[in-house]
Amino acid sequence: MMKRRVIAGLLVSVMVLGAALTGCGSKKEEVKETGADEEVTISFSWWGSDDRHTAMQEVVKLYEAENPNVTVEVVYGAWDGWQTKMLTQLSGKTEADVMQVNYNWVHSFGKGSNVFYDLNELSDYLELSNWDSDYLKAMEVDGEQAAVPHGMNGRVQVVNSTIFDEAGIEYPTTYDEMIAAAAVIGAGNTATGADNKYVSINVGKECTDLYIAQMLYNATGKVMQSDGKVNYSEKDVAAVFDQYLALEDAGALPKFEQDDPIQNESNPVWTSGRAGAVYEWAGTLNKYTGSYKGGGHDDELVVKPYITEDGTEPTVYVKPNLGYAVSKNSKYPDVAADFVNFMFTNEEAVKTLGTSLGISSNKVTNEIQEAEGMITGKVAEAYELLNSYDQTIMDPYFEDENVRGTRYIVIEGLRSGKYNSQDAAAKYIADQQEELDKLYD
Repeated sequence: MMKRRVIAGLLVSVMVLGAALTGCGSKKEEVKETGADEEVTISFSWWGSDDRHTAMQEVVKLYEAENPNVTVEVVYGAWDGWQTKMLTQLSGKTEADVMQVNYNWVHSFGKGSNVFYDLNELSDYLELSNWDSDYLKAMEVDGEQAAVPHGMNGRVQVVNSTIFDEAGIEYPTTYDEMIAAAAVIGAGNTATGADNKYVSINVGKECTDLYIAQMLYNATGKVMQSDGKVNYSEKDVAAVFDQYLALEDAGALPKFEQDDPIQNESNPVWTSGRAGAVYEWAGTLNKYTGSYKGGGHDDELVVKPYITEDGTEPTVYVKPNLGYAVSKNSKYPDVAADFVNFMFTNEEAVKTLGTSLGISSNKVTNEIQEAEGMITGKVAEAYELLNSYDQTIMDPYFEDENVRGTRYIVIEGLRSGKYNSQDAAAKYIADQQEELDKLYD
């Protein structure tokens, strides 16, 4: 059964990421239906890796085969620089008819209004009921459906059960149990030892940031921010910072100076089996299961609940991994919407895309992915766990590079000893709020 979804501070008043988009207001027009014999050309843009590029182009061919009067021109590239390219195109009205978009873009591109076509006006061509209403709400702006999400993603703990079996202890459910487990698992650890073992590791700045954010949510019952305001007191944040440092001091988590410089799935603490768990996105767990001991050891890995102070079930953050929008300037919005619908509902298209874009939250796509055996192993376990939790969809500005960047700096300062927990808490709130104020000005 689907658990409760909570929208975390999704605002209808959005920031200006591109000043040139200020004039893009909401304009409702009657959609003119394109004739079956009319020669039509639409464009489709996306970013991604080579496997996504190949799959997308095959889907385009499938659509053109079923719709011989339609030509779909493709524009694609790597992630780096893609946001800037999108902003330039939107401000110059040269964007593609169909655009792959990032979650926060639909909220941040423009000045208090949706700069994409309202997909509610295209519901004759795009079946919106195939998505959970709260998932659609996450990509709604100013009352308009700016985009549809491909899928939802959240973080889970992927656990190396072997390290706990060898230590003769159970995987912990509370912070106190983490500390007790560290006394056994990390008994032989040294200050900077290459052979140290840990109850869990957080790989990279994003992982540590999200781990602490979930700790704050668990401790307070409040999300990080809403309506442009940080929701925590200095006392709230300092208490969680103290708890995180206690986990490091006990050896349950590595200290700042013990972090390996390789901050991805190739982290040797993980690949060698010296980490009891890693905190990772459910949709990309295959990276970590594939790198663990060189691959082929999935039987040693299990997906476990997020650890909390008292062992109670948390409400977890989730977010759309990406979505699809239609240009307000499209000459053929009906065809553009039909193409998006095709990607999600045509069996051959879904098979062709596979999981190159992750697990879909579209009900039809998801059913096909499951029937074709695409959702298996630890990824399947991870989504099953996520779906058992109450979920909160992240505020779109949670991952704004400047807002999040302030948290990265403070957390590094805390862990490296530059700040004590009280000073770090004050800076964590003040610096984040300063960046949010710029967005809500």
